[in-house]
Amino acid sequence: METILKNYDDMRVMRMIKKQLINCESTLELLRQEYEEKDDQLLALGIKKEVTNRSVDEEEVGALTTRLQALKKEIQEIEEDKSKMAAFNAYTRQ
Repeated sequence: METILKNYDDMRVMRMIKKQLINCESTLELLRQEYEEKDDQLLALGIKKEVTNRSVDEEEVGALTTRLQALKKEIQEIEEDKSKMAAFNAYTRQ
Protein backbone atom coordinates (compact mmCIF):
# COMPACT_ATOMS: atom_id res chain seq x y z
CA MET A 1 0.00 0.00 0.00
CA GLU A 2 2.84 2.37 0.73
CA THR A 3 3.77 2.37 -2.95
CA ILE A 4 0.23 3.47 -3.79
CA LEU A 5 0.39 6.41 -1.38
CA LYS A 6 3.72 7.53 -2.88
CA ASN A 7 1.80 8.43 -6.03
CA TYR A 8 -0.18 11.12 -4.18
CA ASP A 9 0.83 14.33 -2.46
CA ASP A 10 0.48 14.66 1.31
CA MET A 11 -2.41 17.09 1.24
CA ARG A 12 -4.51 14.86 -1.00
CA VAL A 13 -3.83 11.87 1.23
CA MET A 14 -4.89 13.87 4.30
CA ARG A 15 -8.08 15.09 2.59
CA MET A 16 -9.00 11.52 1.66
CA ILE A 17 -8.30 10.31 5.19
CA LYS A 18 -10.58 13.07 6.49
CA LYS A 19 -13.32 11.93 4.09
CA GLN A 20 -12.83 8.34 5.20
CA LEU A 21 -13.05 9.35 8.85
CA ILE A 22 -16.33 11.16 8.21
CA ASN A 23 -17.62 8.11 6.34
CA CYS A 24 -16.56 5.84 9.23
CA GLU A 25 -18.43 8.04 11.69
CA SER A 26 -21.68 7.94 9.71
CA THR A 27 -21.38 4.19 9.17
CA LEU A 28 -20.73 3.67 12.87
CA GLU A 29 -23.82 5.68 13.75
CA LEU A 30 -26.00 3.52 11.48
CA LEU A 31 -24.50 0.29 12.80
CA ARG A 32 -24.95 1.39 16.40
CA GLN A 33 -28.60 2.25 15.75
CA GLU A 34 -29.19 -1.15 14.16
CA TYR A 35 -27.39 -2.82 17.07
CA GLU A 36 -29.64 -1.05 19.58
CA GLU A 37 -32.78 -2.01 17.62
CA LYS A 38 -31.77 -5.67 17.38
CA ASP A 39 -30.74 -5.70 21.04
CA ASP A 40 -34.14 -4.27 22.01
CA GLN A 41 -35.89 -6.94 19.92
CA LEU A 42 -33.87 -9.68 21.61
CA LEU A 43 -34.63 -8.23 25.03
CA ALA A 44 -38.34 -8.13 24.22
CA LEU A 45 -38.23 -11.79 23.17
CA GLY A 46 -36.37 -12.66 26.35
CA ILE A 47 -39.00 -10.91 28.45
CA LYS A 48 -41.78 -12.63 26.54
CA LYS A 49 -40.16 -16.03 27.06
CA GLU A 50 -38.86 -15.75 30.61
CA VAL A 51 -41.24 -13.34 32.30
CA THR A 52 -44.56 -14.16 30.67
CA ASN A 53 -43.69 -17.83 29.99
CA ARG A 54 -44.85 -17.58 26.39
CA SER A 55 -43.21 -19.38 23.53
CA VAL A 56 -40.93 -17.50 21.16
CA ASP A 57 -39.49 -18.39 17.79
CA GLU A 58 -36.07 -19.85 18.59
CA GLU A 59 -34.94 -19.24 15.00
CA GLU A 60 -35.68 -15.55 15.44
CA VAL A 61 -33.69 -15.52 18.68
CA GLY A 62 -30.79 -17.25 16.92
CA ALA A 63 -30.94 -14.88 13.97
CA LEU A 64 -30.96 -11.83 16.26
CA THR A 65 -28.06 -13.20 18.30
CA THR A 66 -26.04 -13.91 15.16
CA ARG A 67 -26.75 -10.45 13.74
CA LEU A 68 -25.79 -8.78 17.03
CA GLN A 69 -22.46 -10.61 17.03
CA ALA A 70 -21.82 -9.60 13.42
CA LEU A 71 -22.71 -5.98 14.14
CA LYS A 72 -20.44 -5.94 17.19
CA LYS A 73 -17.53 -7.27 15.10
CA GLU A 74 -18.20 -4.79 12.29
CA ILE A 75 -18.37 -1.87 14.73
CA GLN A 76 -15.11 -2.96 16.32
CA GLU A 77 -13.35 -3.23 12.93
CA ILE A 78 -14.52 0.22 11.84
CA GLU A 79 -13.43 1.73 15.15
CA GLU A 80 -9.98 0.14 14.72
CA ASP A 81 -9.71 1.46 11.15
CA LYS A 82 -10.83 4.90 12.30
CA SER A 83 -8.19 4.89 15.02
CA LYS A 84 -5.45 3.92 12.57
CA MET A 85 -6.49 6.59 10.08
CA ALA A 86 -6.65 9.25 12.79
CA ALA A 87 -3.12 8.36 13.90
CA PHE A 88 -1.70 8.30 10.35
CA ASN A 89 0.66 11.12 9.47
CA ALA A 90 0.81 11.72 5.72
CA TYR A 91 4.00 13.71 6.02
CA THR A 92 5.99 10.89 7.62
CA ARG A 93 3.80 8.18 6.01
CA GLN A 94 3.42 6.48 9.39
